[in-house]
Amino acid sequence: MKKKIAVIAVFIIVLTLISGCKGKSNRPFDYDISKYIALGDYIGIEYTYSVEEVTEEAINSYINSALADKGYGEESDVTDRAVQNGDEVNISFVGRMNGEEFEGGSSDSYDLLIGSNSFIDGFEAGLVGVNKGETKVLDLKFPDDYGNEELNGKDVEFTVTVNSITSIVYPELTDEIVKEISDCQTVDEYNTYVNDQVQLTNEQNATNDKEMQIWNKIVENTTVYSYPENELTKYKEIILDSYDQSAQSQFGMSYEEFLKQAYNKTLEDIDDEIMEQVKATVKDYMTVVAIARDQDLDLTDEEYRSELESYAKSNGYSDTREFLDAIDESQFYLSLLINRVMDFVVDNAVQIN
Repeated sequence: MKKKIAVIAVFIIVLTLISGCKGKSNRPFDYDISKYIALGDYIGIEYTYSVEEVTEEAINSYINSALADKGYGEESDVTDRAVQNGDEVNISFVGRMNGEEFEGGSSDSYDLLIGSNSFIDGFEAGLVGVNKGETKVLDLKFPDDYGNEELNGKDVEFTVTVNSITSIVYPELTDEIVKEISDCQTVDEYNTYVNDQVQLTNEQNATNDKEMQIWNKIVENTTVYSYPENELTKYKEIILDSYDQSAQSQFGMSYEEFLKQAYNKTLEDIDDEIMEQVKATVKDYMTVVAIARDQDLDLTDEEYRSELESYAKSNGYSDTREFLDAIDESQFYLSLLINRVMDFVVDNAVQIN
């Protein structure tokens, strides 16, 4: 059971290149939204901050990825040990809920990379230590926001058999290989570089987690009286288009075809679930706009022109007009507001550990 395809998050605005999505105003929610939303507490939000230690596993993963990018690594069938993180396994599995098999939860043969987080939490980790030919029963729970109303938050049991284990064997680093896969000159220099990069990644992950903690609490504190119908229509179209692009890139088919093959469902069958995501997205964005207005964080005309010029240049456009012709301007402006609002609420949050 794969996790749902990701669409739009409040921290990642995709500049829509569909002219049909353009609005008359370059300002998002360009009307009085006080009848739709009421802010709760958004200053002094408490959060925890913790940076993971740099592990040998993370270092090896980084190096192996760099080696793989340059064509290094050979597949090897594993028969003398159990499944480890980073192995690719072929599995057969049956998923049951309340003792009954559920739709889309079984497969006779599935190739899975352990550590890819392709399945729900606990599935891949539960196979570490299992030998080829062995069967293990995994008692798991679907996340509350899995994206399938019949499975959201439900307890489930997977009976999984490991049919085969494959690992990738990489060469030992030499100065010559290091020069090929990086700008470093020696193995020692490269090892130091990798350690620093993993540390930076861990710090960024901790920062991302901090921001998500803060924002989730702010959204929980926000009350929505009703949703603007035009915004629901707009963001439903954007979300479905994002789903479709993801399905095309990952599976070579439309999202509608993916739904049919994976879950035997139609877009109409999941309309309620889609609307839940649409409303969550609109709530996020209305909260951003409300805070920006409450704290006078809107951009001046001069600041906005500067941002337009900067983004146009960095994205290879000849001028701002060409850039504006290619994007949904209100979404672009919203992305700028998000940066300002996030800076403000993070600066005014309180670390409690």
